[in-house]
Amino acid sequence: TIVVISVRAEFYNVGVDYDVTLNVFSGRDNPKWKIGSKHPMYKRIAFAVNSGPPTDLGKDLGYCGFTVQARNALGQSAWKTVGRHTNRKLESILLKSCADGDISSRVMNHVNQGILGQNLKSVKQGPAKPVLPKINVIIPEETDSENVHINVRMVGRKKRQAARRRYCSTVFEPQNWNFGNVRRRNNCYNYATNIQTNTFAQPGRGSGRRHRRTTPRHVYAAAVRDGLTPLTIPDAGRECLVVLIIWLGEDYHFLRLDSDGYWSQKSGRTRARNTDDRGRLISDPIVSDNGPYTIVAGFLGVGTRARIR
Repeated sequence: TIVVISVRAEFYNVGVDYDVTLNVFSGRDNPKWKIGSKHPMYKRIAFAVNSGPPTDLGKDLGYCGFTVQARNALGQSAWKTVGRHTNRKLESILLKSCADGDISSRVMNHVNQGILGQNLKSVKQGPAKPVLPKINVIIPEETDSENVHINVRMVGRKKRQAARRRYCSTVFEPQNWNFGNVRRRNNCYNYATNIQTNTFAQPGRGSGRRHRRTTPRHVYAAAVRDGLTPLTIPDAGRECLVVLIIWLGEDYHFLRLDSDGYWSQKSGRTRARNTDDRGRLISDPIVSDNGPYTIVAGFLGVGTRARIR
């Protein structure tokens, strides 16, 4: 019998196929693939999945672990999670079972480092020490993704951040996001805009023109087309302030500023939190630990015109 997290009745190991999900992205859908009985690694995977208890997925940005769903010939399903750096042998087997080309070499290297524990972070208390950044975002009149140029420069911000706090209406209430289908069907874009669509919203889909490439200018322009307000400085006035960061060529991630003056986030299908990857309160998303999302694309305002899907 497969070791499971959730199953309604005894699971019979008859004609079992496996659906493997690599939990690695925040905005995009995670890579998924099927392991059928004819797969060359089927027996190894079946034995490894049935050995040992499930482990919790990581909560950091980037690689968090695997989710394996088993389906048998009777229509039953069972699930097992394998958290990052908790079962090196099983994690490695699952990663090797992915077909060539389904995962980029950049993601493959990142996941391998996670399996080996090379990107584990030490937890530090207190907020990250802020620098004093100014974000200069140059947006031409047309917001076509090919024409948006973003230039990030670091200069002062403390006074503007203090002024923003009284305008921001979003409150850090993770209990509204961390349950059932709401957690599973809403990603960082949903959370940052504070709009639960249950569609795993994508930048540009609300306007009918999704981003074509995962670059700062393409994703930023797509969010603008969805009705978010482009900003030349990190000050959204009476709108809510969000920031877009990029894992170049792979994925995007949004964070939002809450009414308490700290930033919060929700990576993919994981839980909403107000800490970075080192467990620190986020006073400045530019200097916080954002895992592989190392490029700041720019700030945006979220008001009544925002329409995401």
